[in-house]
Amino acid sequence: MRKDSRQIIHMGINFIVAPPPVIDARMHVTFQNSLISSGIEFTNTAHVERQIEVVREEQHPLRVLVSRQSQAPVGQLLIVAPYPARPLELFAKEAEAVAKAYCDTWPTKPIQVISRDVTIRDLYQTTDEHAFQELWEMRLRQRPEALAAFGRPVLGGGLRFVMPPVPNEPEPTEIEVKIESYLRNPRMMFVEVQFKWPQPTPPGEEFDPTKRLQEVNSYIENQVMSFIMGEAR
Repeated sequence: MRKDSRQIIHMGINFIVAPPPVIDARMHVTFQNSLISSGIEFTNTAHVERQIEVVREEQHPLRVLVSRQSQAPVGQLLIVAPYPARPLELFAKEAEAVAKAYCDTWPTKPIQVISRDVTIRDLYQTTDEHAFQELWEMRLRQRPEALAAFGRPVLGGGLRFVMPPVPNEPEPTEIEVKIESYLRNPRMMFVEVQFKWPQPTPPGEEFDPTKRLQEVNSYIENQVMSFIMGEAR
């Protein structure tokens, strides 16, 4: 696999917060104005019961969702770049601006982050005709004929790892990693990494999208790539 061929196809960060935001027509307009003041451009907005969605479809796609749970006293701030077309650093700056707009719109003090999670999805070019072949034969060192046990051709496949927090970890972190062939283009390797921090932060602690995005990105560039390339010891 070519590490230098990385193409980020999805970046997202999600916050579960308390207290939940008040969502109505007035707050919908206030949030739009706060986004504009923070430098966030958008093309469409929508307000339904317990939810505000803001979307930018052109150039650098962006989706922002603010909602409140119906069965628990918490809210959600979700910030996603579905087809990034920009570096992670730029998305992180936008996420910081969105988080600021949220705090400006709902200035209830103190806001507490109950949990947060980050998901990054990548594509990489492989050095073989098929990404699954590279995983199966080169990384796992398995014989091609072993797949005959399924009784039919294998179009694709991959690996999934779910890792719980480790003992005495300063900040408990749940990690899930998926490495698999990309069915739309079998010469591409699909990698998805999700970090979840389930431990609530102290009330009043600020949102920290840049730190969280950089932490996941560093894990991909180091631990995940080391595993895929067979460099891990």
